[in-house]
Amino acid sequence: SMRIPFIPALSVGTDIVRTNRITDLFFRENSKLERFAKRVLHPSELQLLESRTPRWRTPDVDDFSLQARVATYIAGRWAAKEAAKKAWGASILGFQDLRVEVNPDEGHVQIVCAPHDQKNDDPLEQAAKLSISHDGDYAVATVLATPLHEGLKAELTKRIAEANEKVS
Repeated sequence: SMRIPFIPALSVGTDIVRTNRITDLFFRENSKLERFAKRVLHPSELQLLESRTPRWRTPDVDDFSLQARVATYIAGRWAAKEAAKKAWGASILGFQDLRVEVNPDEGHVQIVCAPHDQKNDDPLEQAAKLSISHDGDYAVATVLATPLHEGLKAELTKRIAEANEKVS
């Protein structure tokens, strides 16, 4: 028999996040939830959260439904970005370098890599397939990706070199 190999140019990454880790931030002082959301979410994702849930920053203490919706949203994005880093083999990617895009007309979700510190006039972006699922207190994401474009790899290599220079 002859075995047909899996296409080697594809890679997969998976991550799981417990939503309680985010829900717990609602009960901390000094707006830790807002700071965490701004760190994890791309500005476009933060804008979507604000439009869907305008009171997300100041929910009633006993509004568990709102807290669950916000935690589920953030956990899904967090898991998606961690899965993308694994799929692309690029742990140097930051949360702001990645964004989840939902296209309801076409019925698909993707994650886009667009390093926020690109210095050129025509920044590169690369998309990968994304699946996010939620069950109870967990959000899980899987990303199927092709290797990062050489231009994106060059940007990340430059970032690593700059980080190493700062440490030295």
